[in-house]
Amino acid sequence: MPTFTSTLNGVGGNGAKAYQCIGCDGLITHSDRLIIIGGTNRHLFVNPTGVECDIHTFYSCPGAIAVGEATEAHTWFSGYCWRMAFCRHCGQHLGWHYEAVSRYERPLEFWGILIAQLKSM
Repeated sequence: MPTFTSTLNGVGGNGAKAYQCIGCDGLITHSDRLIIIGGTNRHLFVNPTGVECDIHTFYSCPGAIAVGEATEAHTWFSGYCWRMAFCRHCGQHLGWHYEAVSRYERPLEFWGILIAQLKSM
């Protein structure tokens, strides 16, 4: 199990909204860090077990930590592998961190965070 810390460097944002973990109220990111992937920053997918996953994409989530070995299996974003993303404060599952398979892909990385795991202020 990963170690979760509450020390955040560079968590400040100028976004209109601050997004917090639904489990512990820890700051995850801000709306000025939303990133458009495939024409939008909101995506709805169904995972292999049939669960709907409604996510926002962010270029930075200082309040999240990526855990595990990256995989391309069942990726929702062609050209990207993923790892699980958890709240840095409490360990709540938040979504996924995506990393480009090729160094030529842009962006090189981004976060897909479940909207149901966030609350906004």
